[in-house]
Amino acid sequence: MPSAKTEQTPVQSPALAIAFIITTGTVLAGMDGTAKYLTLELPIVMVIWGRYFFHTVLTFALYAGRTRSLAFLKAHRPGLQFFRAAALFGATAFMYVAITRMQLADASSIQFLAPVLVTAFSGLVLAEKVGPRRWMAVGFGFIGVLLVARPGSGALGWSALLPLATAALLAGSMVMTRQLRTQWDPAAPTFYSTAVGAVVLSLVVPFFWQEMTAFQWALVVTMGAAGALGHYCLVRAFFLAEASMLAPFTYAQVVAAIVWGYVIFSDVPSAWTLAGAGVVIASGLYVWSRETRLRNAGG
Repeated sequence: MPSAKTEQTPVQSPALAIAFIITTGTVLAGMDGTAKYLTLELPIVMVIWGRYFFHTVLTFALYAGRTRSLAFLKAHRPGLQFFRAAALFGATAFMYVAITRMQLADASSIQFLAPVLVTAFSGLVLAEKVGPRRWMAVGFGFIGVLLVARPGSGALGWSALLPLATAALLAGSMVMTRQLRTQWDPAAPTFYSTAVGAVVLSLVVPFFWQEMTAFQWALVVTMGAAGALGHYCLVRAFFLAEASMLAPFTYAQVVAAIVWGYVIFSDVPSAWTLAGAGVVIASGLYVWSRETRLRNAGG
């Protein structure tokens, strides 16, 4: 039975958790945009390897340098850490194949069935109270996602199954992240989120290798750094607030994907896309406003 020290509950901080989750979405959308750019010139296995390998190396260097020890490698609930890492690996693989077949905003929109699933799993797995207003906010957020995706836009079809698989795996990984909340230090979850995939891909990538330019190397390293930052913020967010409360704010990644798609690929968002983004933002602001009022009233 875990000790009281191990099972201490971290202080809840919704505002900080929301800031972390929005940062996660912005950074990870940029990482996906970089990956899409690289897949135009490199085998997708190399792109996924670069994202995982440099994420792992940078995370290891950061924590080893900060603590001057390898104590952070001691994993709390190693089985759960492994399955969480496997879910993230599968989600990344499905998503990176998807963005080679559709626009970044479309793929990102479809994968954001994940927050709906997180809300459902939060009640079933984590025994968190999910009230009707949270369901309503998440539901409106998903309506916004549908407006962004727009049936008939070319995002549907068999290729849509790829980001849908990503959504299911992401939801599972988010719930498992919340289950790790009793381990206050996020070092191990952040490191192991990609370490497993990095090892597997390092064994496979030599069969797909091709020479990279200095610019491509720079993008690959940047992609790994973005992944490390994004997942650190994700872990911190789910340690600081309930998964069901954070769910609507994960839609920020859809908005970020629209922006990155325009910056990198000159994809101009339509009126439908902008309307959907507005609904997404409104749903997140509603939850933030309500949670803040409830917390102040309780204090």
